[in-house]
Order: sequence, then C-alpha cells, then structure tokens
Amino acid sequence: MNPIAILSLAITFIQLNKGQTAEGKKIIKEATDVVKTLGAALKDKKITMAEKKAIVKELREFTKTTIDALDTLIIPEK
Repeated sequence: MNPIAILSLAITFIQLNKGQTAEGKKIIKEATDVVKTLGAALKDKKITMAEKKAIVKELREFTKTTIDALDTLIIPEK
C-alpha cells in the first residue's frame, strides 16, 4: 500500500471517530477487527479452517455490536 493511501485511510478513520457516540466507536472498532483478520488471512491467498473460524468470530462480534447499537436507537413517531 502506498503512503498516500495509508494517510488517506488514517484521515478517514479519524473523521469517522470524531464526534461518534460510544456505540459508534465500538462498531468502527469491530469493523476494523474484521478487516484486519480478513487481511491477515488473505495474505497467502488461502484461508485455513483456523483463519475461517477467526473471521467468523470477528463477524459475529461485529454483528452483535451493531445490533446492540441499533436496539438502543429511539426512532420518533410522528
């Protein structure tokens, strides 16, 4: 990855985190964990069963965190 792409990614991450609620930050953290795990698994262009289990675990954590955050939202009725 080139330095400009890394810098752009860092700026985007900072902008996403700025002003987020605690739930929003948890979602971003879990999404980052999913991407890291998937990236590590795909380095050799093969996914082992252990890597698959790690990816599934991260996806479940991300899904649970997202659903919990959505459950706390209050949608006003008109």
